[in-house]
Amino acid sequence: MSPEQAKDALVSTVEDSAALLNVSGWTWDGAPEVGNCGQRSGERVNYTYGYGAPPPDGDRAADAKKVADHWRSLGMDVRTVEKPVVVVYATGGPVEGLSFSTGPGDYHIAGTSLCVPGDAAEIRKQDNG
Repeated sequence: MSPEQAKDALVSTVEDSAALLNVSGWTWDGAPEVGNCGQRSGERVNYTYGYGAPPPDGDRAADAKKVADHWRSLGMDVRTVEKPVVVVYATGGPVEGLSFSTGPGDYHIAGTSLCVPGDAAEIRKQDNG
């Protein structure tokens, strides 16, 4: 898998998860950010990405269940923490890991892509022209 494919898998998984919920106003925290991963800098990269929205007046636990079920359908290992707020965590599948927090303020989905061959410094140079 290329760095671009890893980034695309992360972004689509996060945004597809958000689309399952009856919530408007989703915005990204910033462009997916590349970083080094693995033992030695310059050999392997991954991306981080976050997506948030104002929480709806609806059932936050039901929304968490929708997200958890979706992530399970992608082959991810999922666990849910219910206190002090409902948060869903997942690993595996198309990404390294994801989380969905239902509060206490905004809804927020964040994740990390798979670690793939690449050089973060070179990718940043290409992305910034």
